Amino acid sequence: MERRGKVKKKKIIIFALLLGAIIVILVGWSVSRGKMYDYNYSEVAKKLETAPFNTNIPTKVPFEDMQLYDFGSNNQKVEFTLFNVDKEFLTVNILKDEIEYPKEIKKENIKIGRDVNGKYIPEHSGKRIILWQHGDLFYEIAFSYKLTPIEISKEQLIKMAESFK
Repeated sequence: MERRGKVKKKKIIIFALLLGAIIVILVGWSVSRGKMYDYNYSEVAKKLETAPFNTNIPTKVPFEDMQLYDFGSNNQKVEFTLFNVDKEFLTVNILKDEIEYPKEIKKENIKIGRDVNGKYIPEHSGKRIILWQHGDLFYEIAFSYKLTPIEISKEQLIKMAESFK
């Protein structure tokens, strides 16, 4: 009888340890998922010196060690793409004209900071997108996900938009 009690107690302890480990992993994942990282925007700022109009750029990004992958501009648009070693891509478009998406695409109204209204598109052609207007310019951040849209949260895109300076 005593032996059964020890075995049962051992099983309870093992179960509690496993449950505790799972909780720690889930909490760690959810905390790191919302984390933002400082972005060294000096390379983008240098490229913007030749752009046809002045614009803001992000100072925070949702992934570590983001680098400039591609940059282009013309009279109507500035576009640059950031990426990291995990091949996570963020494309930023800044335009003089409003960005139009088909009406059937699901859009959600969002607040960026206290006084800027924007739109959030949870999924369109393999991307999560956030759009807003600042002054005379229209901004778009598009995250190209590898497997699933949940690789980046709506809140992270909003925080990135709030960091534009």
